[in-house]
Amino acid sequence: MDRREFLRNGARTLIVAGLGIMSGVFVYRNYTTEETCTFKNMCKDCNSLEKCSLPEGVKYKKLK
Repeated sequence: MDRREFLRNGARTLIVAGLGIMSGVFVYRNYTTEETCTFKNMCKDCNSLEKCSLPEGVKYKKLK
């Protein structure tokens, strides 16, 4: 194995490992149960207001 082949294989390994890690991060992020406000508590313009269970969202839905 020469140096060029070694570097090429190393780069491929890093790319595959990076893709695997990023895929894991995205999958884990979708399965977390903690609900957080993604719209900085501006309930009036929020697209997720119907399914929101945060105190601010519940309060806004009652006032609406």
